[in-house]
Amino acid sequence: MIAVYQGSDYFEAQLLTGLMEQAGLQVFLQGAALQGGMGDLPALGHLSITVNDADGDRALEIIQAYENGDYALEDED
Repeated sequence: MIAVYQGSDYFEAQLLTGLMEQAGLQVFLQGAALQGGMGDLPALGHLSITVNDADGDRALEIIQAYENGDYALEDED
């Protein structure tokens, strides 16, 4: 297993997990259960996404595409 994401944004981690699963990767989101226990304390990097070693490059490509805005929704006027 290889960690491909570490952060503290629960919604971003869930979104990335969904994108990777949609691409057929087996994904493990760790630390999500800690979200409710944080309270008012600033906790950084408690979420991590891991994938199988063989899927590491593909997972990083998906993260890069997300960061580049490739998955952004377009406004319809």
